Amino acid sequence: MDFPLSRSELQGLPSAYPLLFDLAHFLLAALAVRKEVGMGFTRSRPLATWLATLSASFAGSLVANPLLGKPVLAALSSEYNVLLATICWWGVCYSPGDIVYTIATSKVVYLPVCVIKEIYRAKKVAGGIADAAKVFPGHELAMVAIGTIKGNGSGVIKPVTRLLCGVWKPSSTEILDMSVTTKECLAAAILLVLDQSGFLPPPVSGSLLYLIILATFLLTKISSALGEPIDPFTPFERVVQSLALGELWQAERVEKVE
Repeated sequence: MDFPLSRSELQGLPSAYPLLFDLAHFLLAALAVRKEVGMGFTRSRPLATWLATLSASFAGSLVANPLLGKPVLAALSSEYNVLLATICWWGVCYSPGDIVYTIATSKVVYLPVCVIKEIYRAKKVAGGIADAAKVFPGHELAMVAIGTIKGNGSGVIKPVTRLLCGVWKPSSTEILDMSVTTKECLAAAILLVLDQSGFLPPPVSGSLLYLIILATFLLTKISSALGEPIDPFTPFERVVQSLALGELWQAERVEKVE
């Protein structure tokens, strides 16, 4: 089956337009940090805010590099990208009249930026799987883990980002309270690894699978940006909790006691 954009073409977009995709990624990272700490903190603690923005901007590599046997600070090896992230940080937090923040948070700009970011996210998941396959060939679990981390590194490293700003919330982590973004990155990584291993039938493999994953990313992100967040995994989670995690049997026990 032919598609308007194949998997290879979609994955090649960030390489074809690196400035556009990196700007979208760093801009959203800076916006997330400002939303987390507030304008007052950014104005009084610029160093902490800058470090937090860098940790969110390069989170995927900061977390995945040591797992792949690479230096942690290799994530910051590109001075160009560090400069670009710094420009986004300054613009979002300190631009005259707060003009960059105002423009970036308007739906006319924010929605296209989110679309670009989700295309980039799908590519990062696939890239993480490829990186893990080189270091751990044949180890599907490692591929899934690295793909998930690369896809939502900012979520995984959020406790560190908060700590840099003086906030310690060990109860708020992706392990204890997994976000929708991490769930979809995990599901995407599992499906891509299964596809790579040849376990998926041809109708739902290759480009079609990648388009389904990307469409899910876009639908989830855009709905959240429009103020109507959805969690496509809720029905599946309810079934699993009921059948496999004891919820159904607990309910039956309560009924018998009563």
